[in-house]
Amino acid sequence: MTRYDRYILLMCLSFFGFFALVLVSVYWINQGVDLFDQLISDGQTILAFLELTTLALPPIIMMVLPVAGFVATLYVFNRLITDSELVILQTAGISPLRLLRPVFYFGAIMAFLVAGLSNGLAPQAEAQFRERSNILGNDLVAQLLRAGVFQSPISGITIYISDISPEGELQGLFIHDRRSETREVTYRADRGYLLRDAENARMILVSGRSITLDRVTNRLSNLSFERLNYDITQAQSPTASGSDEEGEVLPENERAMSTPALIAADQDLANRAGIPLDRIKWELHYRFAQAMFAFFVPLIAASCLMLRNFSRLGLWAQIMLAVGLVIPLQMSKNLLSAQVTNAPHLAPLAYVQPLLCAVVFGAVLLAVYKTAHWRPMRQPDLVEGGA
Repeated sequence: MTRYDRYILLMCLSFFGFFALVLVSVYWINQGVDLFDQLISDGQTILAFLELTTLALPPIIMMVLPVAGFVATLYVFNRLITDSELVILQTAGISPLRLLRPVFYFGAIMAFLVAGLSNGLAPQAEAQFRERSNILGNDLVAQLLRAGVFQSPISGITIYISDISPEGELQGLFIHDRRSETREVTYRADRGYLLRDAENARMILVSGRSITLDRVTNRLSNLSFERLNYDITQAQSPTASGSDEEGEVLPENERAMSTPALIAADQDLANRAGIPLDRIKWELHYRFAQAMFAFFVPLIAASCLMLRNFSRLGLWAQIMLAVGLVIPLQMSKNLLSAQVTNAPHLAPLAYVQPLLCAVVFGAVLLAVYKTAHWRPMRQPDLVEGGA
């Protein structure tokens, strides 16, 4: 690697790190605000919030990396052209393809990072994020410790708590239980307590009344009580944890599956997990296609800025051209994904996106050769020296 290659590559990596940090922070904070409101309103702790936001980082980083690489390349080559460094190299007779060699290295690094995240860290983080979200979502004690709102922690049950004392006493309770097909029961109590053992959550209702509607006979019964033990978890589904009848742990979505699991997936697994097979196959191919896309994005950015020589009017036209080319290429992923619906054999269409990137890069590079008027370099040591 020559001094020129190291110089450009280090600049790209430096500014890539800066832009990646900024973009990841913006996305992370934006997602963290919504997650914070949801968790705190459900009675969860700050530690639960930090755990979930940390698990959400790998998918965010994977999404941001190509954008950060694109912006960093635009910034570096805009700076090279503005400072006339690239103009001097072109005047020396260096070909456009040779000038782009450090960008090839940079694109390869981008592809390696995205491939590592999409095939390794991101699926594991997604699986743990789903698992922790389900555990926290099934934490009835945390969900019920909310005053002044109607809640439905379990399907068929509506609970309202007027207030919660500093000692944890529930005041002004209202419970409507319609889980049974033959009757509906409404409970009202002056106060109560929430207890939980290893598996169940129970409420001790004190000084209240229950009204039962028999749906078969349409008769009402009214009962007063001084103390009532009410179990609110007796109707929870035993398969809510994501396991089938045989106890096998099934993925909740295709993004939480490892790459070997995606390769081995068949229609039987898709039916048991409730995930369409076309989505599983698409996810498998897209993980590799995404790495290829990340390789070409910096090359398109650099080649667009090399279309013309230095101008006092700036390079806004070239920058807007690069943005206008990359955005449709990024959006093509959604269009291609829609074509795979109910057709798993079309999943290799995921590679159309990097193929289009290669075609666009080739077209722009050809235009660079036609407009650069470069001549063979007469003094190779201008670049090759100090390798």
